[in-house]
Amino acid sequence: MCSARSSIAILGATLLSCSAATAGPLEDAFSRAIDNNLSGALAVLGLSAVPSETASTLFLDTDTSSGEETFDFQQGQFGGGFRWSESIPIYMEGFIGWSRYDPLLVFSDGVENAQVPLKWTNVSATGGIGYEFDLSEYWVLRPQFHISLGRIQTDLSVGAQLIANRLGLDAETLINGGVWAGGVGGSLALGYNRRWDNDWELDFNLRHTHIYIEPVAGDKELVGSADAITSTLWTRLRQPTGYEAFNRPIRLVYEASGSYLPGDQGDVLATEWLAQVGFGGEIDLEETWVPWVTTTRLVARYTRGESLEGFSIGLAASF
Repeated sequence: MCSARSSIAILGATLLSCSAATAGPLEDAFSRAIDNNLSGALAVLGLSAVPSETASTLFLDTDTSSGEETFDFQQGQFGGGFRWSESIPIYMEGFIGWSRYDPLLVFSDGVENAQVPLKWTNVSATGGIGYEFDLSEYWVLRPQFHISLGRIQTDLSVGAQLIANRLGLDAETLINGGVWAGGVGGSLALGYNRRWDNDWELDFNLRHTHIYIEPVAGDKELVGSADAITSTLWTRLRQPTGYEAFNRPIRLVYEASGSYLPGDQGDVLATEWLAQVGFGGEIDLEETWVPWVTTTRLVARYTRGESLEGFSIGLAASF
């Protein structure tokens, strides 16, 4: 399900250096793939750097029925946002994310082929600050500025030796690929929240986020960039169950969202869209001994794209 293009793109930050005297056609093909696809590696960082209202641990897998190369992808994100006060409508949010991408690299010079399994890991931190415009009692408009910092690293303890053996090189000529990357961007969100007297509650959010990412430290010859772009329509409905815990109501939670990925994230995942549905429960803890926490929520979610599917588990708390 993941195209060969996407599998190769994830290796963009791995560098191969050798003398012209030892370079061969297959090695040249590998080097060209590296040089031309750094944006794919940076896009992996973008997947975990873009803030999400459904922050959770996500597991994706490709549908192998097409016979194309496959990948496994795991992503986790923790964070949230808050309004400073009713009288000061400054909105701030912060997220810490990680992802693990396990592609099968296939590269060829037209005569010879080589397959190398590699794993990429990244961690990122994204902060945002903005202003909430109260359009009405239930609607808000929220523009924000974002800044991100992250590290992308590949597992080459095995991969370097495999590539070296395949190309007839000394493993020392392979650099343990990794790069520090930074990003700047912004988002614009339109939000709706309403809670009725019978304890039903509806949340609605339409958000567009764009973060530009490029290397900020590491090898000086490393060049490339990625655009992490996500447009998401998300909604959550809470239904009272009639039961209580800690003398407070227990509510069922239903979620649905659709995301459009026109940037480099879509190339890496081999899909321009992701659809997600979720179901879980929420407990009100406002009158318990737990400090600061007003509610806690556990939601299981199913995710689907053009050629992949997966699931996620989200544990959230409101303050």
